[in-house]
Amino acid sequence: MTQTVLLAGATGMLGGRIAHHLLAQPDAKVRLLVRGGGSSKKQAALAPLLNAGAELIEGDLGDTVALDRATQGIDMIVSAVQGGPDVIIDGQLALAEAGKRNGVRRILPSDFGLDLFKATQGEHAAFNWRARADDVIAQLGMEHIHILQGGFMDLFGPGSPLLDYDKGVVQFWGDGTQPVEITSVEDTARMTARVALDRTVPSGKFAFAGDYVSFLEAAELAAAKTGRSFERRWLGSEADLRAAMAKAANTDPMQAIMLAYQLYMLNGQTALTHLQNNRYPDIQLTKFPDFLARRLAAQG
Repeated sequence: MTQTVLLAGATGMLGGRIAHHLLAQPDAKVRLLVRGGGSSKKQAALAPLLNAGAELIEGDLGDTVALDRATQGIDMIVSAVQGGPDVIIDGQLALAEAGKRNGVRRILPSDFGLDLFKATQGEHAAFNWRARADDVIAQLGMEHIHILQGGFMDLFGPGSPLLDYDKGVVQFWGDGTQPVEITSVEDTARMTARVALDRTVPSGKFAFAGDYVSFLEAAELAAAKTGRSFERRWLGSEADLRAAMAKAANTDPMQAIMLAYQLYMLNGQTALTHLQNNRYPDIQLTKFPDFLARRLAAQG
């Protein structure tokens, strides 16, 4: 049975790949909700999706008329939007409420991360925004599935601010040995597309992870793949990290959020449980050494 999916956030890194994998499914029709106008880069990102058969609806998450138009005839909504509380809370709730008005059966909010439902209130702003939106969405009575895949593997790949491949430095809080769940963007998108269309998946958390890697393990793997040593740079204890978060909360809220991610990677509070890695046997999740080898090879 063909199902029609509305995807919000298709011009983002993850959203574009989710759209790609949805369009590859023979039983899916895909509609993209995208703000009007935009840069040439945005248009270039949309072109292959439109060429593959996606339908485009221009509209903003704050435009009730556009949201009603976008959600008519839709079976499910996949949200891959990013931003502050105006997007994550207000925008997603407006999208979900439009879906409810127009008979949408299911929504996958933009959660994508560690288990945000275990976060301490007030400690991680981005997790708290998502949890607040998810709580209201659950009360609407639609099926709601929360995709939780840990961090993205790019966290430990070339370009990471905490694992500098050019300078050969790994920076970490604590002792650097706490394993963190990580999944590639591609695998996250592939699993999200499959879950969205799988009518047997119940409401609630859907967790999976490609690998478990600590900062020091990632540095060792990077050293083995690149042939260079990595200096270990200790940033402080968990207490030091919490002090840095408190200071940043008053001066740089975005920095406070980034530090909060590191806190939960350090203490394991939001670790994933009940992983469903094997639900779809044809999807083999990428391990970090293979991901890293491909990234380094692509860089030449």
